[in-house]
Amino acid sequence: MRICRIGALLLLLFGSLAYLGADGPADNRAEKVRPIPPAGIKVDQASRETLREKVEELGKSIAALPAALKGKPALLDLLPDVEVFHKAVRDALEHDEFYTPGELKAALTVLLPEGSKRAAELKAGKPSWTTATGLVVRGYRSRIDGSAQPYGLVVPASFRKDSPVQHRLDI
Repeated sequence: MRICRIGALLLLLFGSLAYLGADGPADNRAEKVRPIPPAGIKVDQASRETLREKVEELGKSIAALPAALKGKPALLDLLPDVEVFHKAVRDALEHDEFYTPGELKAALTVLLPEGSKRAAELKAGKPSWTTATGLVVRGYRSRIDGSAQPYGLVVPASFRKDSPVQHRLDI
């Protein structure tokens, strides 16, 4: 019984100390709070414009897909697989979240071209990434806010969609 009282007193003491350490409304002043994530590198104006143009171009291609795929729900379900590439670059540009020059280069040489390739393949009804092996970037539609959210799969080279061989799924 005595141990319980000591535990309760310690809890009360530590709770009081935590309360005394808080400074109330000053905790919520934006200029005093460390930004998370931190600000990225400064993107020069030329690179920013190039990225913005290519992001807009991909955005237009994506915006045209629902009309082009009308009546093809299986293909429409793959739209987040395309949107995640657009969103990655658009959000990094908008929120200053490029942290290295290599990320800028990857946005121009990998992410945006892959998004454009996927948009063209989806419009043609031939999405190659659904049967790809290795590391495959996919996307899903968030039930919270409707946004496209990325995830990655590592698909074994031996995987075949119609194969009778079962593969395990590690999460």
